[in-house]
Amino acid sequence: PGAQAQQRPAAATGLETIQIRPSVYVVFGAGSNITVHVGEDGVILVDAGTAALAPQVVAAVKAITPQPIRLIINTSADADHVGGNEIVSAAGREVNPDAFSDTPHATVLAHENVMLRMSTPSGAETLFPTDLWPSETYTARVRSMYLNNDAVLVHRHVGAHSDGDSVVLFRKADVIATGDILDLRHFPVIDPAQGGSIQGELDSLNRLLELTVPAMPLVLKPGRTLLVPGHGRVADYAELVEYRDMVTTIKDNIAVLIAEGKTLAQVQAANPTAGYRARWGRETGPWTTAQFVEAIYTGLKAGKS
Repeated sequence: PGAQAQQRPAAATGLETIQIRPSVYVVFGAGSNITVHVGEDGVILVDAGTAALAPQVVAAVKAITPQPIRLIINTSADADHVGGNEIVSAAGREVNPDAFSDTPHATVLAHENVMLRMSTPSGAETLFPTDLWPSETYTARVRSMYLNNDAVLVHRHVGAHSDGDSVVLFRKADVIATGDILDLRHFPVIDPAQGGSIQGELDSLNRLLELTVPAMPLVLKPGRTLLVPGHGRVADYAELVEYRDMVTTIKDNIAVLIAEGKTLAQVQAANPTAGYRARWGRETGPWTTAQFVEAIYTGLKAGKS
């Protein structure tokens, strides 16, 4: 992202911290990327990483600033995004008073569906301990606030990666934390079991494009919106366009094969990701090309196009 991205504050952790704006840093290697917004009101974090690496996250934040952590925004209910909530929030103090706790802790904000998935309200054993749950939830299209002399807008993007997705825009800093909607390491992770869909993914990528300003090299003041994905490197408008176009093309390829009456096995054999597989495909690992194709196929067949 330029010269500013090369500024690395000293950190006594195994994590890597890069400054991408005067008030914004990114901590890499904590399970998920963690966006750190620093200002007069304290520290805002987007995601908290895994439970195992939470102490290192706290140390990394303290290496950036002595200001307390005030707010953690979870972009989904995935364990690598919410696992560190308890330990990281305990290192701060809330933005809004918490009537259910006398112990100081940072406010944890997420979409309501994140709370529903973490708390399993059916009466069964919960997926996550109560200390990891968000202390505040929202359901509106946008939850906005003003902190650290910046407008912070939490956008609801449910139905892309999962049914609890959020995207966080720091308007003055011109940085967007995208969560797992954008992941330049591989094809997007679409989890139908958690409410994700191919059309929801494409809708979110297109909405991100509306929020993202491209680099304009011929104008007097160069600049661009920086995108911090849930995993992988910091990106910009051009990379987002390329990613969106790739997802659109693969979805269209699979839709044509479905219209021809092809089964899932036949669709897989037809290699609808040709041209993109070498760059974004994975044959092994937690999210493979075959799983991506299956998620699209299943969604289109079910009418969730």
